[in-house]
Amino acid sequence: MMFGAAQPRIPSPAPAAVPTPEPAARAESPRSPEPALEQPSAIDGMPRPPASEFEGRAEDAAAEASAAEGDEIPDESAREPGTFDRAPPRALLIGVAAGLVLLLAAGGGLIAYRKLGRRAPPAAAVETLSVAQADAEKDSLASIASAEAKARDALEVAGPRARFPEAIAALALIEIQWADALTDQATRIADRNADDPRAAQLQSQAKAKVKAAFDLLSPAAKTNAGSPDIQLGFADYYRAKRLPSSMSRYLKDVKDDPRAMLIEGLALLQEDDGAEKALPKLKAALVASPRSARIHYRIALAHLALKDEASARAEMKETLRLSPQHERAQALLEQLGGAADRK
Repeated sequence: MMFGAAQPRIPSPAPAAVPTPEPAARAESPRSPEPALEQPSAIDGMPRPPASEFEGRAEDAAAEASAAEGDEIPDESAREPGTFDRAPPRALLIGVAAGLVLLLAAGGGLIAYRKLGRRAPPAAAVETLSVAQADAEKDSLASIASAEAKARDALEVAGPRARFPEAIAALALIEIQWADALTDQATRIADRNADDPRAAQLQSQAKAKVKAAFDLLSPAAKTNAGSPDIQLGFADYYRAKRLPSSMSRYLKDVKDDPRAMLIEGLALLQEDDGAEKALPKLKAALVASPRSARIHYRIALAHLALKDEASARAEMKETLRLSPQHERAQALLEQLGGAADRK
C-alpha cells in the first residue's frame, strides 16, 4: 500500500482509581445510618457528590414527611389556654339570661301601662261631682246625704281605672262634713240634757264618719301622690281629730287654696277662745264660695261665741236663704228669737 505497513496499536493506560471519601460521622443525630450509595464507575467519569449533601437532603425530606403525617409540632400544643379560650362561667350565662328576661318584662310592662294605665274621668263623672259639691254647700242633713250619694256616683261613672283624686277627696270631705253636722246636733242635745243618750249615739256616728274619710284617703294617697285634693282631705281629717300639728303639715303645700282657709277657720273655731282668730279665715273662704251655707253658718257660730248676737242672727238668715232646710240654723235662730223675720 502507498501508506506503508500497518503500525501496531498501543494500548491506552487505565485510569487511576479515584478514592471514595468516607462519610463524616454524625454524633448529634440518632437516626440510623443511610445505606451506602453506589460508587460511580470509572466509565461514568463523574465524581460522587459529598455525603453531607445527600444526608442534608434526606433529613429535610424526613422532616417534611413527619410534618405531613402529623408528628409533633414543637411548642404549639404546649401553649396554655388564654382568657378567651375558656368557656364563659355558668353564673355569667345565667346573669345574662336573667337580664334579658327583665328587659323584656320591663318593655312589656311599659306597653301594658300605656294601654291599661289610668285615664282621666269622663265628662259625666266630673259633672256629677260638681252637683255633689253644690249639694254639700247647702249643709243640711238631707243635702249632705245627697252629696255623699252623688260623689259615690261620680266615682262609679268614672270607673276603677280612672285617675280621679278630686272625687275621692270630695267624698272624704263630705264624710267629715257629716261628722261636723252630727257633732252639732249632739252638742245641742247635750246642752239641753246631758244625760240624753242620743248625744252619745250621735257622737259615735260622727267618729264613724271620720274613720270612713280616712279609709278613703289612705289608699288614694298611694296612687295620687302630691294631689292637692288628697292633701286637703287629710288636713280636714286631722282637723276633725283635733291634731293641729298633723293638719298643718298637710296644709303647708296648699296654704293658698281657699279651702285651706276654711279648714284653718274650722280648726280655730273648735278651740275655746279661737272664734276671734277664726273669723278672718272663714270670711276669706267665703270670698271664694259666697253661696256656701256651710260657711255662713260657721261664721254665725263664731259671732255667737263672741257675744255678737246681731251679726250671728244676720248670718243665720243668710244661711237659711241659701239652704232653707238647714235644721241647725233654724234651731239656733229660734233660740235667738229671730224665727219670725228670718226671710
